[in-house]
Amino acid sequence: MSDKIDFNSKNKGDKEGHYIMIRGLIQREDMTTINMYATNPRPPRYIKQKLLQLKRKIYPNTIIVGEFNATFSIRYSQH
Repeated sequence: MSDKIDFNSKNKGDKEGHYIMIRGLIQREDMTTINMYATNPRPPRYIKQKLLQLKRKIYPNTIIVGEFNATFSIRYSQH
């Protein structure tokens, strides 16, 4: 982050190391950044559960990034 940006933060994470949340002010705007690692086998359920737990601690301006271990499948239909 540039040293020209006024940034004050509070960091939070879980003991397992599955996420880190950085909350702070950037140019007097409340910001939240969450870096999340979703473990297999059910990443969508884990992500939803974790975000619901963090909901009250997340600012309206939020960026969520991470390794979600989401697999995509293409279903073919036979006609």
